[in-house]
Amino acid sequence: MYAFFRKLFKNFIKNSQYKKNVLIMVGGRTLSQAIPILLTPLLTRIYSPGEFGIFAAYSTIVSIVSLISSGRYCLAILLPSEEEKSKYLVFTSSLLTIIVSTVFSLFLFLYGDIFFNILNIEILKKYIIILPLNILFVGLYESLFYYVLRTKNYKFFSLNVIIQALVLIATRLSFGFLGFTEIGLIISYLISYAISYAILFIKLNVLKFFIISIKNIKYIKSLLFEYIKFPKYSLFSDTLAMFTNSAPNMLINNIFGNTSAGYYSLTETILDAPIWFITSSVGDVFRQEASEQYRKNGTCLNVFNKTAKSLFLLGSIPFILIFLIVPFLVPYIFGEEWEPTGNFIRIFSIMYYAKFVVTPISYVNYIIDKQRYYVFFQVIKFLSIAIGFTIGYVTNDLYLGSISWSILLTTSYFVIFFISRNLVRNL
Repeated sequence: MYAFFRKLFKNFIKNSQYKKNVLIMVGGRTLSQAIPILLTPLLTRIYSPGEFGIFAAYSTIVSIVSLISSGRYCLAILLPSEEEKSKYLVFTSSLLTIIVSTVFSLFLFLYGDIFFNILNIEILKKYIIILPLNILFVGLYESLFYYVLRTKNYKFFSLNVIIQALVLIATRLSFGFLGFTEIGLIISYLISYAISYAILFIKLNVLKFFIISIKNIKYIKSLLFEYIKFPKYSLFSDTLAMFTNSAPNMLINNIFGNTSAGYYSLTETILDAPIWFITSSVGDVFRQEASEQYRKNGTCLNVFNKTAKSLFLLGSIPFILIFLIVPFLVPYIFGEEWEPTGNFIRIFSIMYYAKFVVTPISYVNYIIDKQRYYVFFQVIKFLSIAIGFTIGYVTNDLYLGSISWSILLTTSYFVIFFISRNLVRNL
């Protein structure tokens, strides 16, 4: 049996370094996600839907502000042909993250009451110190993440995400069993990113080229202008993309309450987490390979088509099974109080299939210097959510709003795919 699977594996891989890299990343992310997913039924019995809803709002704020913090200069780290320039970009991105995190911290101390009241999450006032720290470490981590991709050190990165997942789940279980359920989900998020960043920082010897960068501050200024397209186009589009992906947590929490937000949060865990390690792994390798092909050949159509086809075939059977079977299993696996989650799973499964196929390859617009199209993509996705939630708000029917949003966003993904493919074909 072992010989059979080994032969099958070799026939699939052949001499393709691209496939090897994808499998390394998928393997690491599979392990990093397997433990949290398997232990989710335990977590849903420790933490309430309301606590999951509060954490969903907290993580949304962290995700949006940390994404803004680097000015999206982190995306440029993959592009330079010179290794030294990429290191300077790591420093540039990290420095901007520190500045933005500090400014946001001051903003919270001055206007935190108003900010949290508007979002209907007054409970987060207690964590006014933890929130900026979490933003800082998530933003800093992202810069080193892109540098690891550039160096193709996929094995080390896979190990790092596994450690991050283990720290996250161990902290959540520890706080949960000790009775600190209100803070457990939040503090575990901070600790996992802080430790993961520290490991990357030491392994990559980041301090050394940070010191060198400080001595060449004039060169840093020139990089800010050289890669100005990233804050000019990517900052807006990526912020809108993050808001599009994360806003439902905030909107559901604000309009329909913490419990409904908790149901949706678990839906995301069930639908998004299992596919995240595949799409993110494929996307990470796709970014590196497509960037390299484009630099050498002036086109990346081959890797675009190959990746799109693989994702379409890979996702077909799992999503059919999710749509048909998983909703019936929710109350048995996660507890009866989580039963409404099954309805959300069925509503969003087709949308997540479209997202599964399109999201990794849509990055191609950065590679071919068509960032303005990416802005358009995020606008139509944002409008899909806005229209869906407007319908839900006016009718006071969360399910009707969710169905509208799912249909509109699925259509948007089809539009994004065909436009991206045409852009690559016409290079």
